[in-house]
Amino acid sequence: MRIHMAKIIVFAFGGLLVFVWLAGCSSQTQSTQGSLVDVTVKEIALMPFLAGQMASPDAPIATFSAPRKAETAIIENVNLPDGTALIMNRIVNTELKIRFAERLIPPQLVSEAYQPLLMDPELDTPRKRAIRLGSALKANLVMVGNIWWYRERGALTQMPDNPASVGFELTLINVETGARLWRGRFEGTQEALTSDLLGGVERLNMGLRWLSAKELARYGVKSVLGTLPLK
Repeated sequence: MRIHMAKIIVFAFGGLLVFVWLAGCSSQTQSTQGSLVDVTVKEIALMPFLAGQMASPDAPIATFSAPRKAETAIIENVNLPDGTALIMNRIVNTELKIRFAERLIPPQLVSEAYQPLLMDPELDTPRKRAIRLGSALKANLVMVGNIWWYRERGALTQMPDNPASVGFELTLINVETGARLWRGRFEGTQEALTSDLLGGVERLNMGLRWLSAKELARYGVKSVLGTLPLK
């Protein structure tokens, strides 16, 4: 099996180190220097995921778009599969619940408060929407998520063996000031699993198979939130 290597990620599983090769996979984070030093998580909410890639939290939601890069130019449909935003909502809420426990506002309450706040997407922005949502829920922090790429392995008719691929971003907004406190970004495409590292580990320990888009997204969320210095 030919392996095009871009990054090596190490998992500790059952006392055994398992290496996974992911081509084109990166986890990039940015945070304002010192902006989180005095931040306390009183209550935090995850705003329902937005579809598309945003230039900034102040860009109108209507301008969000899914990028067409050279490596994706052959894809016949750049639209997200139905239910993608809901899948990402569940994954991120699960991880936030583990970290923040009762300080995370339940998704059902968020959904109920969110719908009445929707405005014209030509005028509304992620930052404005996050501030309105946080104010309605009395949360001091709101996490904004946007997903622009979510593709299952084998989804391309021209490339039946194509791997899973996911691209998303998380942004933390201070409700009182509107400031962006932190941003985490993930873009990943699984290419091949190592065949001869550490004496012959041949398959990924997660079920000994290729990752689904959901599994890749879950890895990406864990990776990105792992850089968020709040507890």
